[in-house]
Amino acid sequence: MTEHEKIAEIIFNRYGLEFNTAIKAGGWTNAVWLNGGYALRLSMKKDNDIIRREAARTKSLPLSVGYPKNIATGVVDGYEWSLSERIDGAPLSGVWDGLNWDEKAKAVNRVLEIVNGVHSVPVCEIEGITLRSAWYNPFDKARSLADMERYVAHKIFTAEQGLNLGVILERFYAVNTSAPVLCHGDITTDNLLWHNGSVVSLLDFEHSVIAPKQLDIHSLVNLALVPYDEAAGMDIILFDDETPEVQAYVSEMIALFKPYLSGQAEKDLFMGYNVLFRQRFLEYWLAEPEGAIEQCDAYVILTSLGDGKCGYLAKLLL
Repeated sequence: MTEHEKIAEIIFNRYGLEFNTAIKAGGWTNAVWLNGGYALRLSMKKDNDIIRREAARTKSLPLSVGYPKNIATGVVDGYEWSLSERIDGAPLSGVWDGLNWDEKAKAVNRVLEIVNGVHSVPVCEIEGITLRSAWYNPFDKARSLADMERYVAHKIFTAEQGLNLGVILERFYAVNTSAPVLCHGDITTDNLLWHNGSVVSLLDFEHSVIAPKQLDIHSLVNLALVPYDEAAGMDIILFDDETPEVQAYVSEMIALFKPYLSGQAEKDLFMGYNVLFRQRFLEYWLAEPEGAIEQCDAYVILTSLGDGKCGYLAKLLL
């Protein structure tokens, strides 16, 4: 048994369960097991308090979010863990590709309802236990602009693209502290549970951020309109798909998200989050290039956003 499996066995035994009945579930930063009516999350790293802070933070979530009831938290050999009630369902990522466009639209509408519940949490209740920068960027203006200058100097972007992306960032940093709410910070189909034809829960609040709500809206737009295609190995920009049923879905999604992007400040925030999010993945590619840069999703999307006209997001923002 691995070190983490031994710890999981200890915790399950406390609750009258055998480790050999546990099912290993997904998880990037934490190991996750499902066993009986319980779900166990165990930190992959020692000596941090991310899981405990998440457990404290989620006490403020409304029932509409569907977050599982926490039973206990603790530390074993320096590793944090939390045990919660198990919710019936499967990750939305496992069923998304099999849904038709009407079902996908219904799912996104439901996720937006859940996210609005997250945004309703009073900031004063979670301020001392929640970060103000996203997992993918520290939101440092000087660093962000220096990165853009570096990209231009290395001819990754043209001078015009670098200028346009720099303007997006300047406008973002002018408003990025406005109207902060509790944001989930990492809304993906892996973090949503699907059961009996509907999304029932939003999980994994370890990357929660106090920030303008457009941080989460940006994630939702990516989920709904720029999904990752496993078979193609790349993001698919549905705005560009001219298939009638896809365009009907896109139009519905645009109408759904536009109320959150009606003012210029809201658009500036949304554009900034898009640039900063994709920049993180461009950095991953630059550290370990695979093929031509034109095959890098982040590069393709950033060059589109660098056109000075909102790029592939024009139908949503203009």
